[in-house]
Amino acid sequence: MTKVVRNSDIEVINTEWGSLQWLVSGAAGSSQNMTLGKVTFKPGQANPMHLHPNSDEILFVAHGEIEHTLPEGGTVRLSPGDVIVMEQGGMHQARNVGDTEAVVIVAFNTPDRETVGE
Repeated sequence: MTKVVRNSDIEVINTEWGSLQWLVSGAAGSSQNMTLGKVTFKPGQANPMHLHPNSDEILFVAHGEIEHTLPEGGTVRLSPGDVIVMEQGGMHQARNVGDTEAVVIVAFNTPDRETVGE
């Protein structure tokens, strides 16, 4: 079954560090197989360290410069077009290291992603 999701129908969840928009998810009734979101980071801001115990995560940088803390330690800098894939259960965090807003698209291989620490 085809499902169209309109931007005007998507809730924006504002945080101190930016915003989240869950574009596709089981909770929204738009997928029985995955979650897709858009995360916006304010300049210099980071989301809390967190992990996903029930899913892998793919993060695609659409705009800006991100420094991503890796589950195995260390960090990696990501630019527009870069992708990082994280296996379930690894603690991680993204920080906007640029002076403009950063936007990333995140995908999870479950319709009901769980988050610990966010």
